[in-house]
Amino acid sequence: MATAVSSSAVSPVDAARLAFEHTRRELFPIRFEKWLVLGLLAFLDQCGRAFRGGGAFGRGGGGHGPFPAPGGGDGVGGGELAAWLQRAAEWLAAHAAIVTLGLLAGVLAIAVLAAIVLWFNSRGVFMYLDAVATGRADVSRPWREHALAASSYFGWSLGISLAGLFLVLFAGGIVAALALAFASGRLPGTGGALAVAALLPVLLLLLLALPLLALVALALRNFVAPLQLATCRPCGAAARLLESLVLANPGAFVVYLLLKVLVVVASGIVIALGGCLTCCLGFLPIVMQTVFQPLFHFERGISVFLLRQMGYDATARLLRSPAA
Repeated sequence: MATAVSSSAVSPVDAARLAFEHTRRELFPIRFEKWLVLGLLAFLDQCGRAFRGGGAFGRGGGGHGPFPAPGGGDGVGGGELAAWLQRAAEWLAAHAAIVTLGLLAGVLAIAVLAAIVLWFNSRGVFMYLDAVATGRADVSRPWREHALAASSYFGWSLGISLAGLFLVLFAGGIVAALALAFASGRLPGTGGALAVAALLPVLLLLLLALPLLALVALALRNFVAPLQLATCRPCGAAARLLESLVLANPGAFVVYLLLKVLVVVASGIVIALGGCLTCCLGFLPIVMQTVFQPLFHFERGISVFLLRQMGYDATARLLRSPAA
């Protein structure tokens, strides 16, 4: 059982220094086989966090589809745009059932895809954490050994991701409904000002909720998962333990967040330059995680050493399990 640690003895800067020394000791001299395995594990650790909505999903040609391009020309006037929105509203009203079913099917497909990606990510979080903490670059052993912890973690991770997805869909639905109502003439006179006023709470909700969800996801990966391994607790119990640690050491976690931002920005610059110098080969999945493994290894180790200062050493417990 961990003992209470004075907040003055907790230093994220010292944790970063120890993580740097640990990374140098474990990765150098270079052993290609170890780097390749760690690259695969780092990719699994990142795949859920990299799961984002894509860019343009097919740009239809001009004049095709149920909504012809406004005016058929390059310029779009205010009247032409309003007429186009009016036709769009009429088409959606006439095909409401099909549109609703299509939207539901799309949301379900996205949710299923997110669940699959996050399931692999949950396993990868613990596999890569095990490798960084212990220096053992294994695949099969941590896959089996941490299955229970990863399953508990997966439920929380999926819940956070779905909350963010439905929040964005909810806000997008409100914006689309107001735009179509305004275009169809259902908000005459001062209706436009009322529509803008109605959008402000929605935007405020997004500005508050999305960063909060991102912060919870960061805490889940960087601290809750290591606490699960250090204490053999399920994700919910480890999250409550993290809450008590944050209340006992608020300054240390604030400094950690600032340090995390610096590390992420600096790593992003290095990866961007390295990817360009390798003719974009350095951006390929697994290749990037292998070539830039020291960056990922260092970043993952900071929270491990910070929790060790607080009395929760995942490394010591993991090393008691026999290597495969």
